[in-house]
Amino acid sequence: MKKLLVLTVLLMGFGLMNAQSMKMVVDSHGNAVGRYVKTNSKTYTVDVQDRYDVPKKGKKVVTFSAAKGQGVVFYDQSHTGNLNVRKSPSTNATIVTQIIDPVKLGCAPECYKCLGKVKGWYKVNVDGKIGYVRGDLLEWDGMCTF
Repeated sequence: MKKLLVLTVLLMGFGLMNAQSMKMVVDSHGNAVGRYVKTNSKTYTVDVQDRYDVPKKGKKVVTFSAAKGQGVVFYDQSHTGNLNVRKSPSTNATIVTQIIDPVKLGCAPECYKCLGKVKGWYKVNVDGKIGYVRGDLLEWDGMCTF
């Protein structure tokens, strides 16, 4: 529980809570290397859990966004209980699976690939099942650092 609280405070300090887009440094294959901080003469400074410099060669800065289906989402610790993943973006839609409350499991939240954001709902793939979770129940980030 302490680790989750510390993580939430750290994310708030980075200004990531409730973010919907951010600059990322990606490699030539499109893989996220880190959150963009600044450009130097021969490197980019990135943030993952610590800040460090990576060579510019073979990398570029791009903007990831939830709406474009980039980055990841994870359980918002301000809520408790399991989260319903629904067939469509509506509280009336059929539940296809659930995201288990990480506090119940005694671990850090899992990251799920963000497949887009529609009408305030995140589209996600949870254990091979694609569905939607209300946007206020998940946090979005450009990359998973758990």
